[in-house]
Amino acid sequence: MTTECIAKPPLRPQLAAEPRRTNRPRLTLALVASGMFMAVLDTTIVNVALPAMHATLGASVGGLAWIVDAYTLSFAALILAGGVASDRFGAKAVYLWGLALFVAASAACGLAPNVGWLVAARFVQGSGAALFLPASLAIVRSTFDDPAERGRAIAVWAGIASVAASVGPVLGGILVEGFGWRSAFLINVPTGFVAFAGAWIVVRHSTRSVGRRFDWGGQLASIVALGALCYAAIELPSRGIASAEVRGAALLAVLATLTLVAVERRAHDPMVPVAWFSNRVFVAMNVMGTLVYVGYFGLLFVLSLYLHGEFGFNARQIGLTLLPLAGSLSLGNVLSGKLHGRFSATQFMTTGLGLAAVAVPAMAVSLEWRAPWFVTYAAMAGFGGGTALSVAPMIATVLEQVPGELAGVASGLLNALRQAGGLLGVAMAGAATILAPHVSTALWWVAALACVTYAGAAGLAAFAAFAPLRSEGRRAA
Repeated sequence: MTTECIAKPPLRPQLAAEPRRTNRPRLTLALVASGMFMAVLDTTIVNVALPAMHATLGASVGGLAWIVDAYTLSFAALILAGGVASDRFGAKAVYLWGLALFVAASAACGLAPNVGWLVAARFVQGSGAALFLPASLAIVRSTFDDPAERGRAIAVWAGIASVAASVGPVLGGILVEGFGWRSAFLINVPTGFVAFAGAWIVVRHSTRSVGRRFDWGGQLASIVALGALCYAAIELPSRGIASAEVRGAALLAVLATLTLVAVERRAHDPMVPVAWFSNRVFVAMNVMGTLVYVGYFGLLFVLSLYLHGEFGFNARQIGLTLLPLAGSLSLGNVLSGKLHGRFSATQFMTTGLGLAAVAVPAMAVSLEWRAPWFVTYAAMAGFGGGTALSVAPMIATVLEQVPGELAGVASGLLNALRQAGGLLGVAMAGAATILAPHVSTALWWVAALACVTYAGAAGLAAFAAFAPLRSEGRRAA
């Protein structure tokens, strides 16, 4: 009796603490995903506010384009630097600083008195997003130690990003119609404050690579390379390949990339370890992510123009027509998380990307032949769902190839290449639309491009299934 009475009290706090230990990772995922949700949302929500900005601020077409592109440009150019900072100074600290910068810039956007102010604030907003988005993925990587749980968490993270991309135009329309265009930015202030406070309290501190020197040369070269590449991609559709600005930016991107390679080879602590590129799986996954974004965003761009030009749909009708694509993206990520562990990552990626590659021409044929809408919707669902099945396994595979304390830079590199791929896809789709005699011709050209990029990505996924075996054999030899 005495022994039982003495033994019982210590058990109560243990039992009480168990739910906290169980719920903390889930709460951490919810908090960092909410910040990432805002970052992705701001890439789409602003588009529906452009007419109101034009009327209120007197913005020109070029000014409106830069209101959209300023965010994308700074986001893509600095996201690799954000990943490095996450590893160097700690993912939690960089996440909080980036989120604070993003919220402050959102307030500045909402209070902007003119176009110049708004474009500048959008640059800062994209810079904040570039800091906290790779940090959020690094936090997920360090929070979930079990690979199966980590895979499911990454699937949730990717699924929330898909939801943000799909609900952006709808939420933007509601806000702009009810409260004006400034509300599209100001909504981030209270939401960001709650996410900041929650992350401050709940997210645990992560390991920092304090022994590594900061690679200033690599940082500068990567920023210039990504910034110049994105500028050339943004300006290509409107200015054309013969433009001195586009050619100059493309040349600068090439020179900066060559400089980056030279600097990283000689750096004591390179920003992106050169040894990573001898890992075939790591290289294959990064190239795969780039190809997927080229095909996906290029096709999405031309689909909007096609539905407007051929069917006469307005913005709301286009959004509703593309809803099966957006919905299947979200459901595909959920399915990927539920089935994680039952199938290998390469099986998910190969199957999903193969399905999407087949769905692209089916979508183009059904639209051109005016097939019943359920046929087109089924093709859209196949394309979106197939894409979604590949995203979480791809991210998880990349993170598994690097040490945990360098997850931020690996995430930053992957996201930078995917963002650059998306901009290149839009640029090529825009150029095809300009050069093609008819928008239906442009649809076929871009559909062919997307089919090729997705088929190539599926081939890389299949290659990744055998690459580790070959690499192990060579090391053993």
